[in-house]
Amino acid sequence: MTKFNRFDNEQEGMRGGVLESMRASAITITAIEWLWLNRFALGKVGIIAGLPDMGKGQMLAYIAAQATREDREAWPCNEGVPLKGNVLLLTAEDDPSDTVVPRLLAAGGDLSRIEIVKMVRNEATGKRRMFSLVTDLDALRKKIDEVGDVILIEIDPITAYLGHGKIDSFRDTDVRAVLAPLVELAAEKKIAIIAVMHFNKKVEITNALLRISNSLAFGAAARHVFGVVPDTENNRRLMVRAKNNLAAEDNNKALAYHFSNIVVGTDPNNGKPIEASYILWEPKYIDVSATEAMQAACENKSPGAVDEAKEFLLEILANGPVSKAEIDEAARAHCISNASLRRAQKLLEIETWKDNTNPKGGWFWRLKEQPKSKSYWSND
Repeated sequence: MTKFNRFDNEQEGMRGGVLESMRASAITITAIEWLWLNRFALGKVGIIAGLPDMGKGQMLAYIAAQATREDREAWPCNEGVPLKGNVLLLTAEDDPSDTVVPRLLAAGGDLSRIEIVKMVRNEATGKRRMFSLVTDLDALRKKIDEVGDVILIEIDPITAYLGHGKIDSFRDTDVRAVLAPLVELAAEKKIAIIAVMHFNKKVEITNALLRISNSLAFGAAARHVFGVVPDTENNRRLMVRAKNNLAAEDNNKALAYHFSNIVVGTDPNNGKPIEASYILWEPKYIDVSATEAMQAACENKSPGAVDEAKEFLLEILANGPVSKAEIDEAARAHCISNASLRRAQKLLEIETWKDNTNPKGGWFWRLKEQPKSKSYWSND
């Protein structure tokens, strides 16, 4: 007896299709329009991912505020001025009255331009349920047309809107089946869609794309993926590029930020002031990759790697300055990462300088208050 599985049934149902095609010469080329220059484009899906308490919600509030505020404020590090329009916000984890709207106010957003999508109501029965990307995209399309001038949709988090029991977020085929129509909607309406996702618990992995939820399909469908990770040593957070198909890597340097609070109103019931947090961006880029930032964050939770690097440096520098090239080679032999080495260098206050007196040049490291040994240079 022949056994068939569901893939046989799927293939049977797909047989007999007709290929749709178009000559490349018949396609009109278009320029990319950016909501946030070189970071989030109109007509594309982007992702902001990270662990809890990294400011993903504040990040959405900031971007929504930038897209709606009356005064034209440049993006961090003067990365252009945002386009202006209306915003649709789907939020499943934070309360609009005590968290979402106060954050929007703190970020300077125009609330009259921001529509918060709550539930889906069945017109026949009156029953209300959670919005689903599986079944309710047509309703979202109608809402876009109803609001008008929408340039941004924010979804926090996207996994809350996959439909209860309908989608297995571990299966790439299931995830692609949901995201493909969303990608088409973004392109059709020329709207930037930014979704929040949580990192999984695989803290030893330092590739941000592999930390996104349970399926690689999320990162594959998005054109832009940015991770938000802690920089505990400097008491701040970092926004780092994990992927961007539409911008060169040089245009996506890491941004640093921290939080501040502001009073945004008064509770009408008890007269108490309402405070909300907002993002403060640092004025300069941070020279760190996503992998390096995540490695440092991982090591902060597992300080053994940094302690090992500190012992290594104390030993190799005990007898005087050593060239950086020699240190790097020895570190590799001891399986010490560059991130651990740099953190250990800062903690030990190791001094660095370039030898301009030696024809070979090169950088050197020494323990604090060690002399610059010319005899060492001549022997190197």
